[in-house]
Amino acid sequence: MEVRNSRKAPRYGHPAYTSVAEGYCPCRHCLRTFQIGAENRTLFTYDPFTGLEQLPLPGPIFVHSDACQRYPEASGYPEDLRAHAAVTNGFAK
Repeated sequence: MEVRNSRKAPRYGHPAYTSVAEGYCPCRHCLRTFQIGAENRTLFTYDPFTGLEQLPLPGPIFVHSDACQRYPEASGYPEDLRAHAAVTNGFAK
């Protein structure tokens, strides 16, 4: 993953920030929740809809600071997230 090496947000170039997890939010790469107080996570600006939407839709996301496996697309809703309330938005056509 580019941001782990560059320490900058893709496309925007803003600095990425790494710290020990203080909340359960999910890693946007593997979709596992962070172990609070035990795992490092990296925060950066990302727009998953670049090239798909006319308006930019950037937002803050966290990923594990160390390499993790990408969550398989056909695996359904992630088990780690079932215990937490969530809101989903549909985009594009």
